[in-house]
Amino acid sequence: MTIGPLLNIRDLSVTFRQGGHETKAVDRVSFSLERGKTLALVGESGSGKSISALSIVRLLPPGAIASGEALFDGENMLTVDDNRLRAIRGAGITMVFQEPMTSLNPLHMIERQIAEILELHGMRGEDAVRNRVIELLGEVGIPDPQERLSARSPTNPICLSPTSRPPRSTSPFRRRFSRCSSGYKKPTAWRCCSSPTTLGSCAVSPTRSA
Repeated sequence: MTIGPLLNIRDLSVTFRQGGHETKAVDRVSFSLERGKTLALVGESGSGKSISALSIVRLLPPGAIASGEALFDGENMLTVDDNRLRAIRGAGITMVFQEPMTSLNPLHMIERQIAEILELHGMRGEDAVRNRVIELLGEVGIPDPQERLSARSPTNPICLSPTSRPPRSTSPFRRRFSRCSSGYKKPTAWRCCSSPTTLGSCAVSPTRSA
């Protein structure tokens, strides 16, 4: 662990290139996040809040190019190799996306989607993984978490009965489900929540919640 801010963004720019044209979505943005603190990026829709966050974990869409520095615990996230990037994602940095429908697959059960993250980062044993999934569901306020393991996320945003067969997650719970995979390992150094209140993108260090 380095001394100084947990996250230090210096002159971050993001440019989209398409058909010979360039559009700058983020222009030389700088900010820092101290350890144990909360930082909110607030701005109009389309001002580049989510793009800034996505660039830090290198989840930008094709055609987008990020430049500058995004130092996480002293390492430049824009230049670390792929193996190091995968090690940091999920363990050091986790992300809760603005729209859970883009991060939940309606073809797979909730248990499988959360368990996959646990297994990817080294958890072994079917019983241990299942118990941790149940624990995570309970931590985010899902009632009867054990009964929700076989739930699926419907493509239709209308709330469906939890007693349906197969059971499906209702709309208010989808975001809570997506939060489970971001909080599988405690403490996570930095948790990035895109539009948690639909007003902006909020970077939250879990040592101090907001």
